[in-house]
Amino acid sequence: MTPKRKALWIIGGTCTVLVLLVALRVVSNTRAGRRHADPGTLTVDMAMAKVQPMPLTLQAIGQVQSTHSVQIRPQAPGMLKQVFFTEGQYVSAGQRLFLIDPAPYEAALASAKAAAENAQANADRLAPLAKQDYATQQELDDARANADQAQAAYRQAQINLSYTDIRAPIGGRTGSLSVKSGNVLAVNDANPLVVINQMQPIQVQFQLAQQFLPEIRDYQGLKSIKVIITREDGSAELDEGNLVFIDNAVNTSTGTVMLKASLPNRHEQLWPGQYVGVTMQLAVQPKAVVVPQSAVLTGQDGNYVYMVMDGKAVPRDIKVDRQMGDLAVVSSGLKGGEQLVARVPRTLRPGMSVAPGGNQAPPAPEINLPGPQ
Repeated sequence: MTPKRKALWIIGGTCTVLVLLVALRVVSNTRAGRRHADPGTLTVDMAMAKVQPMPLTLQAIGQVQSTHSVQIRPQAPGMLKQVFFTEGQYVSAGQRLFLIDPAPYEAALASAKAAAENAQANADRLAPLAKQDYATQQELDDARANADQAQAAYRQAQINLSYTDIRAPIGGRTGSLSVKSGNVLAVNDANPLVVINQMQPIQVQFQLAQQFLPEIRDYQGLKSIKVIITREDGSAELDEGNLVFIDNAVNTSTGTVMLKASLPNRHEQLWPGQYVGVTMQLAVQPKAVVVPQSAVLTGQDGNYVYMVMDGKAVPRDIKVDRQMGDLAVVSSGLKGGEQLVARVPRTLRPGMSVAPGGNQAPPAPEINLPGPQ
């Protein structure tokens, strides 16, 4: 190899080594850059932890009951002559409902009246005769007894006739009719002629665990306890009333106590037998820390949220006291004013960079503080 070729080989080899070193340096820097690179900014919905009044409530599933329900049954046998209402109609107290054929009872009444008058006349005739010893005292006593019995029979005939005119004992809504005109009624018929349910006011009966009983009684002693009735799934409020009854014993088989609330039911949205949601408001917590329920996650150690600090998602352990609709009331872990991830995407991990999205957290419900009791 000539000196010139040897010099060219050395220079070429040196250049190749330099190119390889540069390439290795670039690959090394790229890998290191990947290890320390920002994973990217995740767009999320954000909300603030707020401090606001929130009700202290107990919730249950209840069943609507009529405050007063009456089964209308015949008190005298006979043919049903006429019905004066239609099924499902609202009737008032004293309104005429049915007429049983009164003819047999009118005849019985006329006969009883005649017998009573005759017996009384006989007793009146014997009274002066007994004074003159033309009749014995025993005969007079027997005549007076017969007059009293005849008078009693006459009064009973009047009562029996009154049974043919059946009127509503209470105001309310009628149910289905079990008989039609022309049917012969018996006093011992298994089914009532109709059932009348009082609808306004109405009651809701529900059960709560016995451990809440002391707290309920404490608040009941301070003020009337408001009860809000919703659809069974809680989707809509139906009526609002007050707690009116706490049973005098705990059900030992279930460990619950039975309660009743009275509702005005002005629009008849509550129907006897209907299952409803019950929210009993014991008091109002004036300064409660609340967050969207969608922001609360559950881990191995309990509940937590993602706080947004310096643009990054940082987990924070919290304790949830209760849930109110779309809000969670936090008893510890937050003080209010913290910015949170309102809806946590599955891809979010601790320490990731986050940026606010366009959606807003659900608004807090309006809570009215109770006035002086």
